[in-house]
Amino acid sequence: MKRFTLFTFLYLALGVCLTAIALGYPNLPSGLQTALFISAGASYLVCIFSTFPFWREATLRVYRRRNSAVILPWLVIGVNIIVTIWELQSQNWTMEAILQAFTRLLIVLIFAEIIVITWQVNSEH
Repeated sequence: MKRFTLFTFLYLALGVCLTAIALGYPNLPSGLQTALFISAGASYLVCIFSTFPFWREATLRVYRRRNSAVILPWLVIGVNIIVTIWELQSQNWTMEAILQAFTRLLIVLIFAEIIVITWQVNSEH
């Protein structure tokens, strides 16, 4: 049975936004445009995968196997935000830097979903 969650729709929205940005700005450097399309495609794939039960079950298996994995999503999100802000600041908030920051949102969303799944498991017990 397929499950649609808030994160399913967030992945879909991110993919749509990245695709629209990549198509809406034809004068972007080709590397950046390719990165936007790759991130959009990855977002669509994660959107599809997140509807299947194995997505949640795999997260729970890792969580139950290692309690040290609980801090990992928080660290990944924190480091990702710090690196993104650092790069934006060093590139003077240019359009290219902002678009590169958008490509990192998928990583933040995936780890935020992992945090929410572990919270749900903890609240059930």
